[in-house]
Amino acid sequence: DSGPQLEPRKVLDVHAQLLEDPSISKVGHDLKTDVVVLERYGVKLRGIHFDTMLASYLLDSTRSSHLVEDNALEHLGYQASTEEGICGRGARAMGLEELPPDAVLVFAGERADLPLQLAGKLGPALREEGLDEVYRELELPLIPALAALERAGLRLNGKVLSRLGERVERELGERTARIYEFAGESFNINSPRQLSEILFEKLKLPASRRTGKTRVASTAVEVLEELALAHELPRLILEWRGLQKLKGTYIDALPELVNPETGRVHTCFNQAVAATGRLSSSEPNLQNIPIRTELGREIRAAFIGDPGNVIISADYSQIELRVLAHLSGDEALIDAFRRGDDIHDQTALKVFGTESGLDRHELRRRAKVINYALLYGKTAFTLAKDIGVTQQAAQDFIDAYFAGFPGVRRFIDALLAEARQTGVVKTLFGRRRPVPELISRNGQVRSAAERVAVNLPIQGTAADILKKAMISVYGALEERASAGGKARMILTVHDELVFEAPRAEADEVAQLVRERMESAATLAVPITVEVGIGENWREAKG
Repeated sequence: DSGPQLEPRKVLDVHAQLLEDPSISKVGHDLKTDVVVLERYGVKLRGIHFDTMLASYLLDSTRSSHLVEDNALEHLGYQASTEEGICGRGARAMGLEELPPDAVLVFAGERADLPLQLAGKLGPALREEGLDEVYRELELPLIPALAALERAGLRLNGKVLSRLGERVERELGERTARIYEFAGESFNINSPRQLSEILFEKLKLPASRRTGKTRVASTAVEVLEELALAHELPRLILEWRGLQKLKGTYIDALPELVNPETGRVHTCFNQAVAATGRLSSSEPNLQNIPIRTELGREIRAAFIGDPGNVIISADYSQIELRVLAHLSGDEALIDAFRRGDDIHDQTALKVFGTESGLDRHELRRRAKVINYALLYGKTAFTLAKDIGVTQQAAQDFIDAYFAGFPGVRRFIDALLAEARQTGVVKTLFGRRRPVPELISRNGQVRSAAERVAVNLPIQGTAADILKKAMISVYGALEERASAGGKARMILTVHDELVFEAPRAEADEVAQLVRERMESAATLAVPITVEVGIGENWREAKG
């Protein structure tokens, strides 16, 4: 039939009972999106059984695409039609609702059938690779929790952002004036070519890298960071860029992203993007708001609760280092966490001793950098730049660290040896990542793979613990909601969960969240969570 398409509401009314029946298993591709969309129409998708996008992601988190058509081609040998293929592209593109029903029927039927066909291939593959448990107990149960976060969104205080915008404008003006003063002339700071001419031709600063066909000296962040150690102008340029990004990405953009129907900002959580198992967010990305700068922290003050509500922030304390202690079995690291010592102070003591001549604050800062640098497989070369010492001094610090925590060295060596044999690395809960580059003949490629191999079990396990916590807390809040509770989870940022709750519920909810998060996994060391309550996100974060 080529007549008009049916009204979406009528179609939903016919299917609502089936979609909401938990006894009828649902198979789909990216079911979180289906949950969110159906919820807008008052339909609650129940009976989630298999999501082929998540299965594809777990089987190989490094592949560039988990689209249903790419999976169909790989696993079924079937060339699926695409939305762009039937709707067209560019200015002439049509919406699905504008196409004749017979064309849409074929496309929609294919989209419904392909996940079912793929589930028959991907389900056994998950079991064969030992991934069924992480799939069934982590990724699938997380779907409704993430969908609820997306629906909830965050309330924005526009006045805070407006004041912040005025402040940033002033600071940009001040930085611009100083940049022109150091350069001896005005120029387009946004132009890499003009900036390159000022830095390397006029001021004769050393050019470490050249880019493009014309071999213009690079003004990339890492180049400017190195130059900033010896010259004020590159430092000012970096500050200016940071202010511009903050203003364009958050201060100016966030008010435009407020949903007129809900009055809140709604982000999208990506469950099948980061190869480590971590969640990411987009449209807008609320996980990248800088936290090391005062202005970045000020942006968090713009996120508030509805009238009568407060914000609760619950953040895992040093979760990756605790995971390292557990996985490595290093006695010194485990003992330090069990005693409740400041782990960075302990590292400073083992690396620098007591006769370093530096104050405790600087020693702790350097020790913290070293702790996390080794988690991410950084070399002496990179560490030297991070803490401002010679490469030899940085290597001495790394050697001292491994002498103080020998279990960590043994763990890394054993991990890499096994990964070279198997070609994969795994988290504590069985999530895996292929690292075939470990046996590459290219030294740089091999070194990069070693960094990935060391980091994945640690960061990936921390990500899995957070997901387990989210599932547990979401379930507990749903139970409270059935009894009239109003608290809800509204955001996750790396190792942190953020909630909104009526003031009267806040203390009880904060305690519930702490208990659920701290019991999400059992490690050789205590898992601790820092919880704060405030009128806005910044105040709650402390």
